[in-house]
Amino acid sequence: MNRRLAAIEAKRARLLERAARQREDLGQALQFCVQPLGFVDRCVDVVRKLASHPPLLAGAVFVLALLRPRRALKLARRAFGLWQGYRWLAQTVTP
Repeated sequence: MNRRLAAIEAKRARLLERAARQREDLGQALQFCVQPLGFVDRCVDVVRKLASHPPLLAGAVFVLALLRPRRALKLARRAFGLWQGYRWLAQTVTP
């Protein structure tokens, strides 16, 4: 029984070492993604913060519409197109 336990523990140690090396290799291979993903995280945080404060968002849109009406229309068109694309993608991907 002792030999069997020793063999199991040795195999476990080898597997743990192998997993640690694989984690290191994966971390190095994905290092190029750190900066773009950081930007995406910040964008998601901003969207969540704006979504949690609707009056702030409405006020910003109102000021934008007053100061730059053409730009506001252009942004509204783009936002509507993105929203439609999101809906289409969600319907296509979801089973």
